[in-house]
Amino acid sequence: MESALTNACTIKIDNFEGPFDLLFHLIEKNQFNIYDIPINTITDQYMDYLFAMQEMDLEIASEFLVMASTLLHIKSKMLLPSRKEEQQQEEDPREELVSRLLEYRKYKDFSYVLREREKEWTRVWWKLPEPITCVRRDEVVELVPEELRRVYTELLERNMKKMNPDVNGMNRIIQHEKVSLRSKMREIIRELIKRGTFRFFELFSFKTRSRTDVVTGFLAILELARLRRVRLEQRKIHGEIYVSKVEMAPELGKIDARELDSMA
Repeated sequence: MESALTNACTIKIDNFEGPFDLLFHLIEKNQFNIYDIPINTITDQYMDYLFAMQEMDLEIASEFLVMASTLLHIKSKMLLPSRKEEQQQEEDPREELVSRLLEYRKYKDFSYVLREREKEWTRVWWKLPEPITCVRRDEVVELVPEELRRVYTELLERNMKKMNPDVNGMNRIIQHEKVSLRSKMREIIRELIKRGTFRFFELFSFKTRSRTDVVTGFLAILELARLRRVRLEQRKIHGEIYVSKVEMAPELGKIDARELDSMA
């Protein structure tokens, strides 16, 4: 039982890589604030570890003894009585130890990052590039006209089989007639300037124009009528629509592109 306890203590103490590692262990174990270390408690616990190592006849490294003397020195300075004025002027004796502990923690955290990278790259295998020698061989190919014609015919037939027979019909579906409302308004204004009045289906006939063109032309006369640029008249139901310019309206010939944009 005693030997098992000794082995456990030996493993536990040997795990500390140095005095700062042991100090961090004590700070984290007691959940102390690193900026306000209770030096008395830390020093006592640190010395307990060293006494345990001596009782187990373990060789104590010199750096552990140096840290012990440093802790004892800080502890003695904090225990000595001092005047209030001198105490305000003197620096905290723990300040240097805290800065060294913070620096040690920074490098220790970075060592964990390097350790993880090492684990990751131990699973990576690579191989140095090798030169590849290419041997060039010139081969004389004899061209036979009949064989060349046969291969060319096969390529044409293979390409024709890839084409969709309904490609012409698909092109008609994809094509979309673009008709601008602004262009129809310009066309109506030009016609009114030239003739003064006209019948709608005389200018926009289904015989000579597409359905989209006629519908856009109808929307154009409605927009011009809304803006009081033209007057529309239909003398009977489903009869002819007469388009004429309004007498009191501004001259249609002076309408510029900006005004047409605002109309459209």
